[in-house]
Amino acid sequence: MLEFTSHPILQAPSDEEIVALGELDPKLLQKLHEAHEGRIRAAEEDPLRHGFDLAGWERIRNALSKYDEVITFGGNRSGKTTGCAKMLMEAVTESMDGHVVCFSQNADTSVKVQQSAVWEMMPKEFKRKTKSIDGYINYSMQNGFTGSSFIFPDTRTRVDFKTYTQFSNNQTILEGFEFGFRNPVGLNIGAWLDEYLGDAALVNTLRFRLATRNSKMLLGFTPIDGYTPFVNEYLKGSETLKTRHAELLGRDVPVEQYSPERDAGVVYLHSDENPFGGYDRIAKDLRNENEDKIMVRAYGLPTKSMTSLLPNFSPEINVLSDKPNKYGMVFPENMKQLTWYQVVDPAFARNYVALWAGVSEEGEIFIRREWPDRGSYGEWALFGDPKWRYGPAAKKFGYDVERYVELFKEIEDELGIDVMERIGDSRFFAKENENNVDLFTKFYDYGMSFVPSDGQTEQIGCTALDEWFNYNPNYEIDEANRPLCYIHEDCGNLIESVINYNSSGKNDEALKDFFDILRYLRMSNGGYGPDYFASRDMQATTTGKGGY
Repeated sequence: MLEFTSHPILQAPSDEEIVALGELDPKLLQKLHEAHEGRIRAAEEDPLRHGFDLAGWERIRNALSKYDEVITFGGNRSGKTTGCAKMLMEAVTESMDGHVVCFSQNADTSVKVQQSAVWEMMPKEFKRKTKSIDGYINYSMQNGFTGSSFIFPDTRTRVDFKTYTQFSNNQTILEGFEFGFRNPVGLNIGAWLDEYLGDAALVNTLRFRLATRNSKMLLGFTPIDGYTPFVNEYLKGSETLKTRHAELLGRDVPVEQYSPERDAGVVYLHSDENPFGGYDRIAKDLRNENEDKIMVRAYGLPTKSMTSLLPNFSPEINVLSDKPNKYGMVFPENMKQLTWYQVVDPAFARNYVALWAGVSEEGEIFIRREWPDRGSYGEWALFGDPKWRYGPAAKKFGYDVERYVELFKEIEDELGIDVMERIGDSRFFAKENENNVDLFTKFYDYGMSFVPSDGQTEQIGCTALDEWFNYNPNYEIDEANRPLCYIHEDCGNLIESVINYNSSGKNDEALKDFFDILRYLRMSNGGYGPDYFASRDMQATTTGKGGY
């Protein structure tokens, strides 16, 4: 009996069908077998022209037809790198006299990942040493392409492989070059960046080198360890265009998005879309993992910054709204049942920053409001090239203490809350003006009493703060297994700082203000954090509204 090679896409006839067809028409069976085996062999020998396209690759192709930049995320074994390599080789083989540049993290990943994927996609007739006037190809598995480049003979297109270190050491290496194709037949790809972890400097430089030929930039990123601030520029405010059901999550998740921040396409490749990737094993390994891990490893969905000082923080778990999330968790409706705290961090050159947090009888912390809030004043921090910079919300309004007191009372009236304790940055509040008066005194004179923030180091504060966001991801979220601290979705500037601040000095100084007030809240009460007090236990200590 003829044996048909098992294949994840091509369906072979069953043993019963083979026997029946062999008896009925042996020649037809032979032809069917030859076609089946030939199709598999052709796909293996020449995946560019005869390979099986994955569903996600068409999304990449579609995005490249609409946007100048496309960033692609992929779950484990989703075919992201192979798909990017196929797009590149399609461009190289279809259009004449082009120049394409590919970037990897280092020389080793360039050879083993990027160059290897391109070699696999190269038509088989060119997988030999080629040296002529029109082309040059010399490849080895150990060293990749000789000179980290090749010239494709049929189209005279040059492809260069470089590393991010080469650019950071010499940012002039791309000067004088134009990338892409002047007269493209199909895809016009000028640059492919794989796993780019840097800032926007390289991308900004490439944009000028791609503009002349109106060519595209393709970026691939694996979010297993989190995303960088640069990658977040593509994710921030993204509009979902197309979704797909995620079996392991039990809901639909994005597969295509539009990034208004970058005017770019965002594409997600799922592990279960690659029949060659061993999805059954991936799914088995992820069944008992937490949702964040499933989102990242099976669906390529980034969940947190790789540089965050608070790795336990999860936007899906720790950010609440006025409507229940999938766990049934919702921000408390009755504000009066909470014990309220305010934290303020002043500054000379910028606006003050503040938050309001309520503590429940069970000891849970609910942060309801920030100021300046993103909805009214815009972003406090913006990621630029090459660091975070202060945004419109940080621009000084010129408020004096009296106006801040009025503002704080207005916010508290709006929320319908009474603040039991106010915490001020101990260093700044203690600074005296030319009249030897500090902020503690000035606020007190206007009816608001502040206590100094705890003086513990940032490291101690971060460790304690991360404990607030901790829960056991191996068990269901319920009353016995849930974090202690939650932030309302309206606190966009605070959430941004929690996700991205990593204490890298001047690079993320603009994020520090909001991060600090959260840390001051955590380290209050001698490091134990804010307490709940029943209304009957509270005694008034000031004459102004908001102090007890």
